[in-house]
Amino acid sequence: MAGIYIASELGGSTYISVYSMISFGVGNILSIPLTNPLADRLGPIKLLVYSLLLYTFFSVLCGAATTFVLFNIFRFGLGIASGPFYVLCRRLLLALAPAHKIAAYSFIMLLMYAIVPVLGATFGAWLAYENIWRWIFHVNGPIALCLAGYFWFFFRQDDSVISSSVVLDKVSYVFFVVGVIFLVAAATLSQQLDWYRSPFLVFLTVVGMLSFLFFVLWDLSSQNPLLQLKLLCSPLLSYSLINLFILFSAYFGMIILITLWLNIYVNYTPWWVSALIGTMAVAGLFGFFVSKSLLVRFDPRYTLALAILCFASSCYYSVYFDVDVDFFHLAVARFFAGLGLVLFLLPLFQLAMVSYGPENSSGIFVLFQVVRVLSSSLGSGLYVILWQRRQVFFHERLGESLTINSQLTIDYFQRAIDVFHLTRDQATAQLDVFLQRQATSLALNDVFGFMGYLLLGLLALLGLSFFKKMTVNTKLG
Repeated sequence: MAGIYIASELGGSTYISVYSMISFGVGNILSIPLTNPLADRLGPIKLLVYSLLLYTFFSVLCGAATTFVLFNIFRFGLGIASGPFYVLCRRLLLALAPAHKIAAYSFIMLLMYAIVPVLGATFGAWLAYENIWRWIFHVNGPIALCLAGYFWFFFRQDDSVISSSVVLDKVSYVFFVVGVIFLVAAATLSQQLDWYRSPFLVFLTVVGMLSFLFFVLWDLSSQNPLLQLKLLCSPLLSYSLINLFILFSAYFGMIILITLWLNIYVNYTPWWVSALIGTMAVAGLFGFFVSKSLLVRFDPRYTLALAILCFASSCYYSVYFDVDVDFFHLAVARFFAGLGLVLFLLPLFQLAMVSYGPENSSGIFVLFQVVRVLSSSLGSGLYVILWQRRQVFFHERLGESLTINSQLTIDYFQRAIDVFHLTRDQATAQLDVFLQRQATSLALNDVFGFMGYLLLGLLALLGLSFFKKMTVNTKLG
């Protein structure tokens, strides 16, 4: 939500403000597979402390960035530093929490994944609007430093080093890094580089696909696989990860698109956008109790179906929004989206975890986190690109009828000049503003409609799974 202020001040367009989110996500993806090997060699507490210190360092650099390129480089480093947090949280939870509390704590941890990013985004937008965006990172640094001190002084005696539990496959990791960076860069820059008319984009795509193909083949044949892709042989796990990617990318796409649209074209201040997005957090708290009750009594697939319906309802309700939409209708749509997020995370996590035995839970959790981060960063970026392309389409279609001889155009110029006393050039510029506002609104409706169709496809696929009975253990540990 603060990205448009950061990009504007550092010399970037508001449309590329999503780059900072994508660069952060790529850093996350590259460091998540390293977490277990490094934790075994250093100890999970020590690795967590080192990651928090590195996070503090890159937060300071982000706050001091002078160009948008430097800012994204530092955001990439911030992503690398924070990538191990996800896996280490679960690892420490299983090691330190009482056995009878693991399920409840795991549920709360997943709830934090849903609510905390929303609350953090609203807080960051408030800081950027009322003060300056650099305060976001000035606040992050001391918090991470305090957490590092807390874990070091109170939990270092619980640290344990495992000599040879997990061995890092360096060749596989090199292929993985090249493949992820090149493919994400190709997807992100495609709009600016005019797609495959650009030789550089073709180079990124070809090298990225070959590298990722080598990584997959190497990982499948390795004795110490980096991501344990063999686990994807389970239809249940594969289906869970597909759902995770589509639902999480849709969720973050909704947040980013609504935020950009309201800030740029509907003249909402971050205060009002934060209040709007805050309804998603309220829905998350409500969904916490609903989900907990449903999962105890029913198959997780019923809860997942309800979550998909909530997301689809939010999308189709948003299809009819225009620039005159009021706060209440926006809040209703966001409430259903927030409810759907909390309802789908836990059943998906359960379905993923029961696809194999406990001995593979660590590898499944790493895959779960990689897909979650990839969907929230790259997926949302692709939705922004789709929105931009539809804007151009509708701007052209709406403008086709506004010729110099059309009665609509003649009436507009007559009113603008005679009533509002604008010059012809000023009236023409204002007409383009009106066209752009309507085009962006129609483009947003199209994107939400596309999301809705994807979600209905997921719901149909979920319905097919009910032809086969499945026993699911509701414990999260």
